[in-house]
Amino acid sequence: MTRDKVAQKIAERFPDVPGQLAVDVPAGEDKPPNVCDYGNPRCGAVPVRFYPNGWKCDEHQPARTSRRTAP
Repeated sequence: MTRDKVAQKIAERFPDVPGQLAVDVPAGEDKPPNVCDYGNPRCGAVPVRFYPNGWKCDEHQPARTSRRTAP
């Protein structure tokens, strides 16, 4: 079957939406931004990156992934 025939079949099946499939997509949720999980109370810094031990800012990232050099 050629592309033209496929497009024609789709247009016959869905006449109101030419070339598109009509699907109801739910609206996204408004989520608060991720903040640094370090400390009690939390550091709360933004921006953060996810590490295996949670969301951390540059100052509190795990030592094995740190870009800082040892003194």
